[in-house]
Parts: sequence; structure tokens; C-alpha cells
Amino acid sequence: MKVGYYPGCTLKGSAKALDETTHLAVELLGSSLTEIEDWTCCGATTPLTETRIANLIAQTRLLAKTRDAGYDALVTTCPFCFSTLKRANLTLANDELKRRRMNTYLAEDRRLRDYETPPPAWVDYSGETRVLHMLEWIRDDFGFQVISTAARVSLKGLKVAPFYGCQLLRPADELAMCDPENPVLFEEFLGALGTDVIDFPNRIDCCGSYLSVARPEAALRASCKILDSARMHGADTVVVTCPLCFYNLDYFQDEMLRGNPEFKQVPILYFTQLLALALGAPLDKLGLDSHKVDPGPLLERFTVNVPGEVPA
Repeated sequence: MKVGYYPGCTLKGSAKALDETTHLAVELLGSSLTEIEDWTCCGATTPLTETRIANLIAQTRLLAKTRDAGYDALVTTCPFCFSTLKRANLTLANDELKRRRMNTYLAEDRRLRDYETPPPAWVDYSGETRVLHMLEWIRDDFGFQVISTAARVSLKGLKVAPFYGCQLLRPADELAMCDPENPVLFEEFLGALGTDVIDFPNRIDCCGSYLSVARPEAALRASCKILDSARMHGADTVVVTCPLCFYNLDYFQDEMLRGNPEFKQVPILYFTQLLALALGAPLDKLGLDSHKVDPGPLLERFTVNVPGEVPA
């Protein structure tokens, strides 16, 4: 299966560490990811209206561009991008009226693009591009056993709490990632890395999401509850897939500490940072300088001098 990589907007800005360690980890596995050319924002959220479909334009263009470039699937690490693109894809595959209206609009739009010479013809899109989250792709394309075998650094003794958040699992009938109430995919991935996986009840909660902009106090409370739960259950670190979860859980910890001197800070890690570390990447390749709560002291004891070159 030939896949195209879609980083999304945030991974080229505030979440560069997620993008860079995604590429690094895949290279350490002996493969590579090629970005879809001229990609644009996916829209960030799934359209909630049934009557106005203009907010499906960005997703349809991206999915069709992926198909036209010869890829069988689109892979992304961001749960918001994953959810938005996969749910739009299902709409285009299953709703004949919306599919016809979208293709009619984009065919006319393509003809009006006089800045492209010659403007390529629009080929109707019907939902044929698979949309995969990076965890799915790693599981299905490499296999967790291969990840375990390829690991060059033992993470045994590192107690990690996997945090799914609210975008990766729901709605379950559309995203089909895992059981939304009792997921196992993230745990299996972290187990393959040799970590001690902590089961904590708040792993499928919402961190406050975009309320960090409109009502930061609400996001702070939600995030604090998640971190308190993880720490209470023995976690050394909370591991996330989502840039917004990372921001809410990491950025607000100074304020949590100011409001409660007994609060214990918890380093937050992207799952690709932990994967790259296990595969032999040194700490200075993991983008740890972007963290509010420095995970360096926690991770130093899990690094060893290993032979071989690490991709720059």
C-alpha cells in the first residue's frame, strides 16, 4: 500500500516536534514518508451542518489530490486531521447527493483556475482514498512485533499513561479505531516499546480542547483532572497523539502549580518522541526544547550509546 503523509497545519508550527519525530522514527524503521504536495488545511473540525456543504471543499480536494498522486491512503498523526478527513471521506462515499454537489462544484472550480497551465481536469471523487492514523499505519504496515524487535533502547521501568483524548475514538462507528470505552491500540503500541503501561480511567476524557482559547479556566480544570489521575495511578509521563492535548496538558501546568502547591508536574510526550527514543534517537533529536515541563531528566536514564547512524 502506497501512502501519502499529511502533516496538517499545527505540525508545521507549534507541534514541529510531532512532525519531526514522526519522520525520524519512520526513517529509523528503514522507511520514509512523503508529504502530499501542495496540501492545505483540512478545516480542523468536522462539519456539523447537514445542509451547507461548502465546508467539505478542503477535505475533498485533499483526498482527491492524494488519490491523483497515486497514493492508496493518506496517513496523518493529528487526531483532528484524522477525524475530519475520515468522516468527510465517509460522507463522500455514502451520501450520493453531497458527493454529486461537491464534485460538480470542484469540477467548475478547477476549470476556473487560470493560474494552473493547463488546468487539469477534475476527476470525480467518491471516497476511494483510505484515511489512516499513524498508530493504525504502524500497526498494519510494520506490526507492533517489528517495532518491539527494532527497539534499541529499553524503556522497561518507564511508567507511561496513554491519553487518547476525544477525537481519536469517537464517533466509533465512523472512525473505527478501537472500542471507545475500552480501547487497546495505544496500550499495545506502548507495550511493544517495552514501557510499563498505566491504566487510568481518564485516558478517554477531553482535555478541554479549544476551550483553552475561549475559556482557558475550563481547559485548565479538565487537564488538571487528567494529570492528577495519571499521577495518582503511578504514571511518570502522559503520552499523547494530539497537538492540542499536548498544549493543554503541558502548557497549563505552571498555572496548576501556582493554584495548588501540592500539584505534581507530569512530563507530556508525543507518541512519536517515545517511538524515536526506543529506536535509538538521542534526546537532542526529539524536540524536547518545545516542552514547558522538561521530560529530559525523566528520559536520560533510558538512553544508551548505540552503534549506527541516526538520521539528521
